[in-house]
Formats: sequence, C-alpha cells, structure tokens
Amino acid sequence: ESSGINAEYGQEDIKSIINDPGKKLTENDKNFLALQQENIQLVRQHENTQREMLRMAMKVKDVVAKETQIINLEGKCLRLEQENSVLKDEFTTLQLMCKKLEEDNKKLMVENQNMLEKILLHKKEEVDVVNLHNETMKRLKEHQMFYELESARKEENNSPEQSSGGNASGGAIGRGFFSRIFRKSESEGEDYESRHSSVSSRCRLYSGPAIVPGSVTNKVEQHTSEMYSLAFSYQGTMFATGGADKCIKIWRSNNLPDVESVTTLTGCNAGVMSIDIDERDQYVVAGSNDAAVRMWQISGGQIRSTFMGHDNKVYSVKFYNHSQRIVSGSHDRTLRLWDVRTNKNVRTIFARSSCHDLAVLSEQGTDIVSGHFDKRLRFWDERQDTSSFEMLLDGKITSLDLSGCGKYLACSCKDASTIKFIDLKLRQAIATFTADGLRMGEHTRCSFSPDGQYIACGSTDGSIFVWNTRTLKREEVPKVHSNAVPVVKWHPMGQSFISLEKSKKFYVWSEA
Repeated sequence: ESSGINAEYGQEDIKSIINDPGKKLTENDKNFLALQQENIQLVRQHENTQREMLRMAMKVKDVVAKETQIINLEGKCLRLEQENSVLKDEFTTLQLMCKKLEEDNKKLMVENQNMLEKILLHKKEEVDVVNLHNETMKRLKEHQMFYELESARKEENNSPEQSSGGNASGGAIGRGFFSRIFRKSESEGEDYESRHSSVSSRCRLYSGPAIVPGSVTNKVEQHTSEMYSLAFSYQGTMFATGGADKCIKIWRSNNLPDVESVTTLTGCNAGVMSIDIDERDQYVVAGSNDAAVRMWQISGGQIRSTFMGHDNKVYSVKFYNHSQRIVSGSHDRTLRLWDVRTNKNVRTIFARSSCHDLAVLSEQGTDIVSGHFDKRLRFWDERQDTSSFEMLLDGKITSLDLSGCGKYLACSCKDASTIKFIDLKLRQAIATFTADGLRMGEHTRCSFSPDGQYIACGSTDGSIFVWNTRTLKREEVPKVHSNAVPVVKWHPMGQSFISLEKSKKFYVWSEA
C-alpha cells in the first residue's frame, strides 16, 4: 500500500513526515523516505566533492605554473651564474692587472732612468762612430800629405830609380795602414747598426726572388690524423709538422723535394696547434689543446721545458729575443711571455678575446701583434699590459705572417675569406686579396714568400690561392688536393712551398 508520498519532497519535508505522529506510513513509504533522504545526502556529497575537485584542479594549475616559473628561474640563475663566473674571471684578471700596474708604477722611475742611460749610451756610441770616421779621414789626409811631401823630397835628393822604389814602399805602408783604419771603422759601424736593428735575423735569409712552383714533386703521409701546423727552421734545412695525433715530426729538407724523417717528438696530451723552431735549429716549441706550451731539444728528442699557466687551448707560440723568450696566445684570452732560461712566466697580458695567432715584429719583443676571434688586430709592447693600437678587420682572424723585410703583415680573415695586406709603418690595410671559391676554415694559415712578393693560402675545397703583392693579381696554381688545405708554407729559399692536407698528407711543391 502507498500513502501517496511524493517523491519530490525535500529532506526537511521527509523529516517532518517521519516525525509526524498523525501520519500513517506503510513500511514501503518509510523505506522510500529513507532512501530519498540518503540520496539527497549523496547528491550533496557529490556536489561538495565536485567543488573540492575544482579547487584541487585550480591548485594543480597554480602548482604547474609555479613549477614552470621555477624552471625558468633556474635557467635564468644558471645563465646568471655563468655570466657571474665570466665576470669573476675578468674581475680577477683586472685585479691582477691593477696589481701589476701598481708594481710597474713603482718601477717606472727606475725604468725611465735606465732608458735615459741607454739613450745617452747610444748617443755616445753614435758620436764615437762619427768621431772615428772623422779621425780616420783626418789621418788619411795627414798621411797623404806626408807621403806626398816625402815623395817630393826624395825626388829632389835621389835618383829616379831610388825615388820610385821609395814611393812604392811608402805607398804599400800607407795602403796597409789605411786598410786597417777603414776595416776598424767599418766593423764598428756594422756593430752599431746590428745593435740598433729591430728586424729579426730570420728576415734576412732568403736569396734571390721567389717563384710560384707549378707542380707537386713529392707527397708524404706519416701522421695518423689531420695536421694543423708547419714551421721551417731559419736556414730551411729542416721543418716540423704537428696535428691532432699529439706528436711533432721533424723532417730534413736539405734536398727538396726529397724529405727525410729525422725524429718524432711526443709528450703532448692533445692536438698540436702551433710550432716554432729556434734560430739555432736546436729547439722546437709547440702549443697544444691541453693548455700547455712545451719545448723539446731536437737532437735528443726530449722535453726540455713545460710551461703551464694557460686555462685553455694554446693556438700560437713564437720564439723571440734571440730565442731566449717565448710568447704564446690562447683561447683563454691571454698572451703569456715565458723566459726560456728560468722556465717562468714573466708577464701575462689580458687580450680581451681568444688569440688565434701571433707575429713578433722585433727581436726585443717591443712590437708583438696578435690576431683575435673578435676580428681585431692588436699591437703590444711586452713592457705594457694594454695594447698600443688596434685594427678591426673583416672577420675572425685565423693567422698572421710577417714579410721577409719586416714591413708588411698578412692577416687571413675567416668570415669574409679575405687576406688583408697591411703596411706596418702606416698601420693600415693597403690591399685585400680574395677569390671566387676561396673558403677559409678555423685553422687556415696564410704565408708570405721569403721576399714578400707572393702570399699563399689554402682553401677548404682543396685549392691553393697565390697572389702577387706587387701586381695584386692572382697566380695560377693547379688543384691537386682532394681535401681541405689548412696550411701553405714557403721554404726560406723561396723556390718551393709545402701544403698540408686535412687527410694526414703533405705535398712538396717545386719546379719540375
């Protein structure tokens, strides 16, 4: 039976019906009302659950947004930490520079005094040479007058035969005396000139005009990996090659195009990026990707010195000051000067950009040029911590080469694939060499011929380009390489050159 209970009653209505004693409810009505009440509670619980889920979804969304923000902040913090590390390095370097400047400032008066003394000494030597010349000319005139008077006196008092014999004897004595005087004067003049010469002795070794060799006359493969560097000895009797296989090979080149392997120098822990040979052909210095500079004795093949101090790859090394010092340039944006006798770092120069190559313009180290990643050419005096002059070029500078006369500099620029021909006296580019198809790599190195008449450069497609610096025209060179050519280097005698190929081989070029 049903008492006509309406299913649409609310919970309060249901409670009032159940509690009303006047209402007579059947068992089914009571069960229905109980279920209805339970259903209402479940509906309310569901609504509460949905509202709670909505709040939780909003919280999850907020959490995800905050996590994204945290990730972005962490990335920003990482970048800031990196920038802070760079700034710390620069700050440390600036502190070192300030400290060195303070020390240099203390020594400035002493150095000035020494410079004044040297200038006075040089002036005195110059005066001595002039005085010697004047004294020699005075003695010459006096002796000429003496012998003329003696000859005239003997002609009056003696027979013609005796007079003739006397003149001959006197002339011989006079000539011997004057020759000794002039030899002394000339030798002193030469000593004076040599003491004041600022051009490296290496620049005076070439003989005769250079030629552009037209063919490959020898091909050699000895390295186990690609090669990055090549250097000839001062006399051209030997040369050295180095590369990614961590070793340096010494070759005898007395009878080019024939070459003979002499020895292999080991000890580097990474690829060899730069090589130089001292002026007596006794030592080899190399810069490596392991941030070290090492010097070997060629005869024994043993490492004589290891110079540590750079924090990154060493791209360039050069002997100077008659091979008593070494200058090195690194990816750590510094130049370091090393004393060969004490094995110490005598000066560190902060160059503000990765240094890819160096050129030493004077044996005394008062003129050093560095080429950099930031496209700038910087001129330095080893006694100063700041550059004396800067030039902005077309692209990242990969190499520098000094002409035989010491007046010009060739700079290869990667981005524009150009070579700048720079007059060092004017300190400006007087010509730019480029060509269709010339593509330079990170390790491309250009080279002057010994007489400065030609500039050679390799390309990533295996071509070799040669330009005449006088006519500014390109010379024809056949293409024989199938891989990139990072280095082309002229022999000091100017009749041949060697090109390195990326595929472990080098080619000797000369006239067939």
